[in-house]
Amino acid sequence: MNNPTKINNLFQLENFTRRKLPTKFYSGLSALLQDLGIDGNDVVDDFITNYVTHAYKKSQTKSSVYLTTGFSRHVVKKCLENTNCKTKQSKLSLHYDLLITELNYLSKEFEGGLIPIYGKFKSYTSTFNNTKPTDNIITSKSMLETLINSGILSKKEKFVFFHGSLPNKSSHSKAFMLNIISNLMYRLTKTIQYNLNSKTTSESLFQMTYYSNSIKPSKRKELTDGLRELARQHFYEYQALIDSYEDTELSNQGIEDLNNEIGISSFIFNNKNEE
Repeated sequence: MNNPTKINNLFQLENFTRRKLPTKFYSGLSALLQDLGIDGNDVVDDFITNYVTHAYKKSQTKSSVYLTTGFSRHVVKKCLENTNCKTKQSKLSLHYDLLITELNYLSKEFEGGLIPIYGKFKSYTSTFNNTKPTDNIITSKSMLETLINSGILSKKEKFVFFHGSLPNKSSHSKAFMLNIISNLMYRLTKTIQYNLNSKTTSESLFQMTYYSNSIKPSKRKELTDGLRELARQHFYEYQALIDSYEDTELSNQGIEDLNNEIGISSFIFNNKNEE
């Protein structure tokens, strides 16, 4: 006969099992964040701060935070004492900021803002060498490629110049994309968390994915076009339904006081599988 106490203990131990996210989560997120020019150190530091803060709000005990987050006592203590949880600004980040500032000043000395890439004085290369730290391992060429790829500089023959403004197409700008991913991640994770804590199916929010991994390449464009058209049709219906429930008499302050959003998001994916 099974020992009920033993079975009970097994269920309790499961709550303390350290689970790991699949690599696919990191590969997709890392690729996007790098393309958006996000500093990896900032991502890690902000994640730790928010993780510890959330855990403490939930439990109100330091010991529980140690157990549930996996962070060291030193890290947790710093965060809970409201001291700076972040590491000091890296030498790479300091060099990057200083280099951009100096190049900006230098660009004003040249007609059309065209800065020579090479030269012992008043050039991109000389500015790079004058601002780099002594233990720098980043090359002038790789930094230049990074600045160009990030959209800060453009290359014209043997010169570089600053972009006068952000891209006009806001739907494709990095700032716009950052807002999209922030809102999407928040809404998705809160929906999953809500469903995880729901006791019955009727209490849960809609969360579903349907896909196929056996569509031939020649048919994928036709399929995505069809899905896009179908999604647009349904979104007109979603929009009409949501609008019909809006309280049109609410002031801006009244909307802020409600502090709540409700709606639906969807997206079409067509990705190469990664382990």
